[in-house]
Amino acid sequence: MSESEIPVRSVTFFFTDVEGSTRLWERYPDAMRAALARHDLLLREAIGTHNGLVFKTVGDAVCAVFDSAPDALTAALDAQSALTREAWGETGPLRVRIALHSGPAEPRDGDYFGPTLNRIARLVGVAHGGQIILSAATRALLPDKLPDGLALADQGEHRLRDLAAPERVFAASRPGLPADFPPLRSLDAARNNLPQQLTSFVGRTQEARDLKARLATTRLLTLTGAGGCGKTRLALQVVAERLDQYPQGVWLAELAAIGDAALVTQTVAGVFHVREEPGVPLLDSLTQYLRGQTLLLLLDNCEHLVEASAALAHRLLRQCPNLSVLATSREALGIAGETVVNV
Repeated sequence: MSESEIPVRSVTFFFTDVEGSTRLWERYPDAMRAALARHDLLLREAIGTHNGLVFKTVGDAVCAVFDSAPDALTAALDAQSALTREAWGETGPLRVRIALHSGPAEPRDGDYFGPTLNRIARLVGVAHGGQIILSAATRALLPDKLPDGLALADQGEHRLRDLAAPERVFAASRPGLPADFPPLRSLDAARNNLPQQLTSFVGRTQEARDLKARLATTRLLTLTGAGGCGKTRLALQVVAERLDQYPQGVWLAELAAIGDAALVTQTVAGVFHVREEPGVPLLDSLTQYLRGQTLLLLLDNCEHLVEASAALAHRLLRQCPNLSVLATSREALGIAGETVVNV
């Protein structure tokens, strides 16, 4: 397929990503340059052999498109086989995750745009290095009788970050390729109580990226701004994209419906199912429960309970060294160590 023949509809996209590439670049900058060049060549050979077109590369990610879903899957299997056989040298094996998803998309200036692209970009992020996953849309375009040795394991439905509808995911394998992987890195696998979003996250990509970077350098980040400016939606997007940084999860405490400042601690304790015990203040029980846990607490809509929210955040941050807090409010909490970003 040539670039002038880029198909308009009923296409299957093939996206890749190298797991742990940032760490490898920092540790082996020279070796990674050579390894990535070899990685690109192996992927392009597999894609081109099976009638696919690489239409974009971003860093170590390769984006390709196929007219045929079976061709895309065969290319993915052959690519993983070639990557597995390769002698990588100093960097060790490059663990590449591959995702396939089918649907309509708008071609524009040699690239593609639309919801289908948004979905596969999120889909590849839940896979593990060495794994091939595909959406239900791609599975439906494959024959019922699969070639000998090819297996498609149904992974069930998974919520993907910033997408409203869940995705049914299948994992592909054949003899000679790794088949034993941990659960997919979707919202369902990580510990959290984040709500299912009813709309896709559109725009504010740079803001979300900046806020994720801020969360890596501060333990208390407060998003301020007028009511209705989108603080909550932005905060939910940011914490969803940081799930893998908190082994004990990301937890939302919604304060908008609370009118009594005395109920702030009770509401947060309820998120963790911490109950009041005779003779022990609830705040002490909550602090003891959270101490030693690495997690992120999202305090949403603090503006009418600023003093109580600030007091609780201050106590928890002081006594729980691995806890981080992201708050949304019309005004800052005003406590030491707070980073404030106006939305």
